[in-house]
Amino acid sequence: MIGSILSSILAYVKALSYVSKKGYGKYFMYSGLIGIILLVVAYYLIGFITPLFSSWAVSIIPWDFSWTASIGSWFSYILSSLLFLSIFKYLMLIFTAPIMSALSEKVERDITGYESSRGVVVNIIPDLIRSLRINFRNLIRELLLTGVLLLLGLVPLVGLVSGVLVLIVQSYYAGFGNADFWAERHFSYRDTVRFMKENNGMLIGNGLVYVFFLAIPIVGAFIAPPLATIAVTIEGTREIERYD
Repeated sequence: MIGSILSSILAYVKALSYVSKKGYGKYFMYSGLIGIILLVVAYYLIGFITPLFSSWAVSIIPWDFSWTASIGSWFSYILSSLLFLSIFKYLMLIFTAPIMSALSEKVERDITGYESSRGVVVNIIPDLIRSLRINFRNLIRELLLTGVLLLLGLVPLVGLVSGVLVLIVQSYYAGFGNADFWAERHFSYRDTVRFMKENNGMLIGNGLVYVFFLAIPIVGAFIAPPLATIAVTIEGTREIERYD
């Protein structure tokens, strides 16, 4: 798995070579414009939810001391930050789906000569529906796993490990969403899930860099989705040969 993670991370280096190629710049621009709109939406959502988390965090602490409010604020800040990144990440995966699917198809065509019979305009709605299905599934699983890990993080020493595991979970599901832009042309929904389970390292490596880039204010919205899509398409095109 370590080898797959490293290979997936290094695929971003190859992806950079596509930035200056003719016809690729527009995908970065579209991604950024969508990202800015979604950033504003996610920001206001978190601004509304954070006070609720803070009150809840204080209420579940069994000790009635003055510092419980500080613990509650600290816990709610971490939880809100993770929630903000998760919400923004999934909004980006869903609303850029038709664009990133077209980008992935263009990359695969440049690599292998693969020609799809899909029409970009015709497939906007199907791409959005599939993206909603995949990402809603992943969001529920990610939130459940992250919640459990955060609770375990309250245990001394265990918290050191749980932080790393939260990052791995975030990366895995981000990579899953990115990889589906490529996988949708080759697999059914069920076969896609099976393929992803067999290529965990590829997803974690791709998602790790994606989450890092996406966390960069404004700039991340422009570069993270296209670079991640190009990188995972490069890796997916190589992996499918083994899968077959």
